[in-house]
Amino acid sequence: MKLVLAIVRRQKIVDIIQDKKKVLVQELATNFSVTEETIRRDLEKLEEQGILKRTYGGAIINQGTNVDMPADMREISNKEGKMKIAEQVSQIIQEGDTLMLDSSSTAFYVAKCIKRSKKRVTIITNSLKVLIELQDTRDVNLILAGGTFRDSAKSFVGKWSESVIQNYFVNKAIICCKGMDINRGVMDSNEQEAEVKKLMARSADKVFLVVDSMKFDRSSFVNIMDFDEIDYLYTDEPLSKKWDKVLRDNDVKVNICNE
Repeated sequence: MKLVLAIVRRQKIVDIIQDKKKVLVQELATNFSVTEETIRRDLEKLEEQGILKRTYGGAIINQGTNVDMPADMREISNKEGKMKIAEQVSQIIQEGDTLMLDSSSTAFYVAKCIKRSKKRVTIITNSLKVLIELQDTRDVNLILAGGTFRDSAKSFVGKWSESVIQNYFVNKAIICCKGMDINRGVMDSNEQEAEVKKLMARSADKVFLVVDSMKFDRSSFVNIMDFDEIDYLYTDEPLSKKWDKVLRDNDVKVNICNE
């Protein structure tokens, strides 16, 4: 239980520092009703993961664009928003569909919804968590794009994974990203993950980008695709006027999943 609470607390610290760019030990200790020593250990752990840099009395965000948040923390970051997106995306999945799901936490929640729906579909994925979630689901024909295992993302990448993906063509690719930058497009923090996502998009009739509101106006390390390569975008909060215009100018059909 203490481990779970620590993970949740650290994810909330990450959310705060991504928003405010810095945090103070004293304020965090008060907000979470824990000791300052506990917060210092949290910050030390997050620094080891490359998410922040500790300073005197607090920490600042690591501005590096190739920082890769661990899978267990991504899974609980804005979980409510991701679940709303997943539930709506799962409703457009039809009996007999062929799908590609990436290794994102939002795609994992889509897999959970598919499991509950009991629709007969084929899913190609490079995600270990999706594989585990659906391994005993009789209605799902599951194909793993295996390759080199990335422990931090619980995913498979590399030439073997890419070759599996290139061998298929599906109805829908369901993809997430680390950042949405108006000038740079859809971005990710890891080059190998980005390559897998690119190939998934090219191997699909329709591309569904599933991004919670925290991804907008955020750059990352490598481009996945431009906005005109997206067919549908699902997000959990209304868009700003500038984002609404950019996406509509690129013929992206936007779905707001906030109900």
